[in-house]
Amino acid sequence: MNQEREGSGEGPRLAAFHTLCDVDRGEFADHAASRRLSGLQPDDRGLALELAYGSIRLRSRLDAELGLLLDRPIRRLDPRVLQWLRLGLYQMRETRVPDHAAVDQTVEGLKRTVGPKVSGLANAVLRRAAREGPQATAFPDADADPEGYLATWGSHPRWLIHRWLSRWPLASVRRLVENDNRAPPVTVRLLDADADSDDDLTPIAGVRLVAEPGWKSMFRVREGRPEQVLGSLPCVVQDPAASAVVDYVGDGCMGPVLDACAAPGGKTLALASRARGARPFVAADLSGRRLDRLREPVARLGLDIHLLRADARAPAIAGARTVLLDAPCTGTGVLRRRPDARWRVDQERLDSVVALQRELLDAMAVLVEPGGLLVYATCSLEPEENEEQVESFLARHGDFGREPPGPMWVPDEAIDENGDLRVLPWKWDTDGAFASRLRRS
Repeated sequence: MNQEREGSGEGPRLAAFHTLCDVDRGEFADHAASRRLSGLQPDDRGLALELAYGSIRLRSRLDAELGLLLDRPIRRLDPRVLQWLRLGLYQMRETRVPDHAAVDQTVEGLKRTVGPKVSGLANAVLRRAAREGPQATAFPDADADPEGYLATWGSHPRWLIHRWLSRWPLASVRRLVENDNRAPPVTVRLLDADADSDDDLTPIAGVRLVAEPGWKSMFRVREGRPEQVLGSLPCVVQDPAASAVVDYVGDGCMGPVLDACAAPGGKTLALASRARGARPFVAADLSGRRLDRLREPVARLGLDIHLLRADARAPAIAGARTVLLDAPCTGTGVLRRRPDARWRVDQERLDSVVALQRELLDAMAVLVEPGGLLVYATCSLEPEENEEQVESFLARHGDFGREPPGPMWVPDEAIDENGDLRVLPWKWDTDGAFASRLRRS
C-alpha cells in the first residue's frame, strides 16, 4: 500500500467517504460505489468497498459509541464530519488498521474535504476512542434487552428486529443479524458443470473454486476475481439462495417462457441455460438501462434470450406457459449484500411493495396459459410479501393452485409444508429467498 498516498487522505478512504455522502443523499450504495471506486486499483477498490459498506452496515453500532464520545448530539454534527468519524471508528474497531493511523488519516481527510476547523473535534473524539477502547455502556444488555441490543450493536432498524423476534427464536434472529453484518462471499453457479461435483476447480492460473456443501452446481470463489472466473467458465455470479429459485422452477419448463422482472439477470441466465429447449424465452424489465447489462452475458454464454423492455403490470406479450415473477420486494433477505437497504425499508415501504406485488401477480395470472406455471419469488423474509401474498393470490384466482416441486437440486429442508421454497440465511450462511409454484388449471 502506498503509505504517502494514504497519509494524504487520497485513494480508498476518500472514495469511501464520497460513497457514504452519496448514500446519505439518497443514492443506492452499489450505484455510488460503482462510480466513486471505478478509478482505483483492485486492492484499493477492495479496501474502499470494505470501509464504505462496513460503515453503512454498522451505522447504528458506530453511532451509539460516537454518542458517548462526543460532547454534543450527533444530529448537530455536519453530516460530512459524521461520515469521517464513522469511517475512522470503523477502522479502529473492525479492521487491522492501527488506531494512530486511523486517527491521522481521518483528520487529514477532514481537513481536505471539510476544512481545518473541525479537525480538532475528530482528533479528540477518535483519540479518546483509542485511549478508552470500545464503549460497552453504549449498548443495552444483550440478555435484559435483546431487542435494543440487536438494534444498536446489531445495527438493524428496531422495528425490523421487533418483527423478527415475534416470529423466530432469539438465537435465530441473532444469527440472522450476524449474517447480515458480514460481507458475503462471492459464489458462482456453473451452467454446464457436473452437478454432483464436489472437487475444487482451477480453470486458469490464479483462480480456485470450492464447492458449496449442499448446493449442487454452486462454487465459492476462493482465489481470483469474479471477472476472471466469468472469463474462464460458463457461469453466473449468484448466491445459493437465488440459484435455488432457478432450480425450484424445475426441469419441466415449457415455452413460451417469460422472466417478467429480469434485471439484473442472474436468474434469467441460469434458467435459460437450464431450459434450453423451452423457447421462445423472453426476459423483460421496466428498466432499459438494467436490461442492457444482460446483452454481454447473453452473447458470451450463447443463450437464445429475447430482451424486452416492458412494465410487468401490462406485459406486451400474448401469453406464456412458464412465468417467473421475481418481484420487487423489501429485500430483507439480502441485507448483507445491500448494506443501505436496512436503512431504507420501513412499514410504508413494505406496504407499498406488497401492493405492487399484488398488482404484478394479477397481471401474470391473466398472462399464464391454461396448464401453465407461474413461479412467484422474492428475496424478502417478510410474510406479507411471501406466504400471505400467495394465499391472497389463490383466494382471488380460483383457477390456480400450489404445485410442490419434483426432485431437484435444492436441500429438502428448504421446502416447507406447503411446497414453497424458503431459504433462511442463518441456516445456510446464504441470502434469503422465497418462492411458490402456482399451476393454472
